[in-house]
Amino acid sequence: MSLYQVQKLLRDVNRDISNRERYMQNPETFAEGYDLTAEERAAILDLDYGALYAMGVHALILRPFSLLHKEPEPRYLEALRASRVQQPAGV
Repeated sequence: MSLYQVQKLLRDVNRDISNRERYMQNPETFAEGYDLTAEERAAILDLDYGALYAMGVHALILRPFSLLHKEPEPRYLEALRASRVQQPAGV
């Protein structure tokens, strides 16, 4: 797992307008520029906030990304809560 690469992609989209435009035009092509596992790539492309959170993506990076996709806060928070329930004990 390459959590650094996942968070770097999200940060790049969140903070840089030109990266954001390239991502919005073609997320799959944009994601190719990062060393992601198939699971990470799928979570990003599917906008699976719960999976991204469960992977360890920090909420301060994840929430701005979800806002770019107009994800309502209640649905976003529910995805995060659900991901915490599914994690094994001690995680």
